[in-house]
Amino acid sequence: MGMRKTILVVAGIFAASLALVTWLGQSMADPAWLALGLATAAICIAGYGALKAGLLEFAPEVLAGDVIVPRPSRAGADMKLLLPLQFTNAGGTDGIVEWVALRLTFDGDLQRSVLLSPVAEVDMQRFIQAKRRLDEDNVIEPFTAFALEAKRSLAKFVLFDVAERGRAEPLRLRAGRWGFELFVKSTANRTPKLERSFEHVVERKHTEQFATDQPVYLINYQITLPTARRELAGPEWLPRGARYSN
Repeated sequence: MGMRKTILVVAGIFAASLALVTWLGQSMADPAWLALGLATAAICIAGYGALKAGLLEFAPEVLAGDVIVPRPSRAGADMKLLLPLQFTNAGGTDGIVEWVALRLTFDGDLQRSVLLSPVAEVDMQRFIQAKRRLDEDNVIEPFTAFALEAKRSLAKFVLFDVAERGRAEPLRLRAGRWGFELFVKSTANRTPKLERSFEHVVERKHTEQFATDQPVYLINYQITLPTARRELAGPEWLPRGARYSN
């Protein structure tokens, strides 16, 4: 439908320009007016094409900043990170989000950076019913590419694990400054794009909570969009004591 409308508009511009050229040709003997009319038509069509390209592009954006360290599925299981992500398409055409990745850096030391890949999507309602413990009923594997419609938003709770298992050490919750960089690969870009960077300070109380089989919530209060966070929340995923930043 959009392509058909574009063709009709371009044809209309071209027809109007030709009509103008014909009228000028009948009214004036100077053939320069013919070239001017054709140039005007070309400019109009090019301008409309540029406008349509901007309106029809796929322009994904991601809102992120909060991190959940869920209770492992069983004692001794490796730690994973659960991120609430809101994907928004600000463009006028549909597209595909092909994959996401997370780079984690400890205390600003790039030599200690770890790449995490998405391993699953989490059903938050069942996750909460399971007392915030990962299990086979709330973990949807594997995480796959998904469509994002024009001018629409989509909330996903994505579970991340170490990408190179066996070569990199498993994640361990330790006190310090944790830096997060979220990369997204979509049909809008040929290469992965850094969408969000944020930090959290993991304190001793967090490590103690996790050691006693409690989930840990790292809330980024720099996200000053409470309506977006509420849309992300759906079934209340935040801990009872958490409050929005505004």
